[in-house]
Amino acid sequence: MDTQSGRRAPRNWSRERLTDKLLPYADPGVEFPAVFDDLITRGWMVESSGVLTLTEAGEAGLLRARERTARAHTIVRDGISSEGYAATINVLRRMVANLGGDSDLPS
Repeated sequence: MDTQSGRRAPRNWSRERLTDKLLPYADPGVEFPAVFDDLITRGWMVESSGVLTLTEAGEAGLLRARERTARAHTIVRDGISSEGYAATINVLRRMVANLGGDSDLPS
């Protein structure tokens, strides 16, 4: 975080690095080049010399997505203990593995 302005330093990635970072969360067959181009068109990212950087609008969008995800997580877990939630996730991961899927959680 930039201590002068209170803002985060810009996030920078090559297309390859960002693809690798997002791949564990993506639907099968997602076309990352098209996604990146769309984010550039929307003004959420800029690309210079092969480096993608989130713009201020992109950082704001990322913050909104994180807030929505946190709210959804809170709603989903309402009335469920941490132990019960962990047991449920473990059972679901086991079921995925039993069906031949990848049950590892992205890091």
